[in-house]
Formats: sequence, structure tokens, C-alpha cells
Amino acid sequence: MSAIEAPDHRTRPVRFRWTSVSVSLIVAGLFLGSAVLQVAASLQRWGGSWMRDGLSIEDHLFDYSFPSAPWEPIGTAAELFGVGTLLLAFGVLVMPLGVLAETRADSRRGLAGFVVVVEVVLAFLVAGSFGVHGAHALVSGLTGTPSPLQHSSALGLVGLVGLIALILLWGRKSQAAAVACVFLIGSTGLGHILATYVIAPLIAGISHDTTPWSETVVAASTAAAGVAMLIAAGATVRRRAPRAA
Repeated sequence: MSAIEAPDHRTRPVRFRWTSVSVSLIVAGLFLGSAVLQVAASLQRWGGSWMRDGLSIEDHLFDYSFPSAPWEPIGTAAELFGVGTLLLAFGVLVMPLGVLAETRADSRRGLAGFVVVVEVVLAFLVAGSFGVHGAHALVSGLTGTPSPLQHSSALGLVGLVGLIALILLWGRKSQAAAVACVFLIGSTGLGHILATYVIAPLIAGISHDTTPWSETVVAASTAAAGVAMLIAAGATVRRRAPRAA
């Protein structure tokens, strides 16, 4: 009887590891896909003429990441950004599954039930914040006018606080996931502000309104989060290799 039970006991950590690897790859794909769509949106704004109807394209009137009246849409930039941000939200929603599987795969690490619940709730809050952000941009782009969600900008603070909390909780459980959350701060309202008024000006020069390619800086932070999740998958595979020998 014990001989029959033993293999299952030994293979369970392996299953958890492969679950962690699979989830990390899925999340990485969602983040990288989001980054590609964000770059495509950025190209629609900054890749053509720098003047539109006599106004500089740097004018906040053309900001598509969070449209607010008055607003002038540019091509399908808002739609692309909206779909990309929704992919980002879904990736955040899935992340706790990978972290939990990675932790369960190592018998030396244990997660108390309430900690798991807290992590899942935080992930839902962060994902919800990004989801509202993405839905607002998408609907605004489709209708050509800012959606009623333009008054929900305060939800960005929920996403920021949630990410900081996840960084603290995942710091010792999954360093790659924690690092991914650090990069995802670049996609919050704070990240957009830093990109527009700090990072992009260092690259493109000071601007009085929206600094050229600011949205591309945000996309880069999303891509970095995707790379961090790829590293998480690779690290899990490497940890598995000695045990499989």
C-alpha cells in the first residue's frame, strides 16, 4: 500500500512546479501582448504628423490612455490601449495561481490560508483597477467620446496600493512575481505621471504637456513585467531539474 502511495507523494511537487511554470508563461504572454498593443497605440499618436488641426500632438487633448473631456481621439489608439490594459488586468488576476503553485511545490514553504485569501483579494483589486482603466479607454475609443468611467480615476490608487502590498507579500515567496509587480507600478496612474514628467523628458526632452513617447515608456514597464514572469518560469524549471534526477 505504501509503495503505491509513495509515487503520488513524490510527483505532487512536480505537478505544482509545472503548474507554476504554465501559469507564469501565460501571465508573461498576456503582459508582453499588452505591451505590444500599447506600443502600437503609441505609434498612432507619435509616429505621424506632430500637428493636428493646428494643435501640437503633445496637447493633453489627445491623451488616449485615460480619455477625459475635452478629448480628441487619434485613430484606434484608445481601442488598442484599452484592449492591452484589459490583457494586463487578466494577467494580474492569474498571477496568484502561479505564486501559490510555486510555493506549494516546495515543502519547506507554507502559506497560511488567510494569507492566500489576502493575496487573491489584492490581485482582484489590482486587476479590477486595470480592468476599469482598460474598459474606459476601449469604450471611449469605440464611441469617440470619454465614457462615464472618466470619473473613476481614483481607482488607480487602489491598484497602486494593491501592487505595493503584493510586492511585500510575494517578496520572499516569488521574487520574480514581486519584481513584476514593481514594474507594473509603471502602468498605474503614478507610473503614467512619472513617465510623462520624469522618464520621457530625460529621453526626448522637456515638454510643456504630454512628453513625446510617454505611453511607450509605460509599455516598456509592462514588457519588463512580462520578462520577469518568463524568468519566474525559467527559475522554477531549474529548481525542478535536480529533484527529477
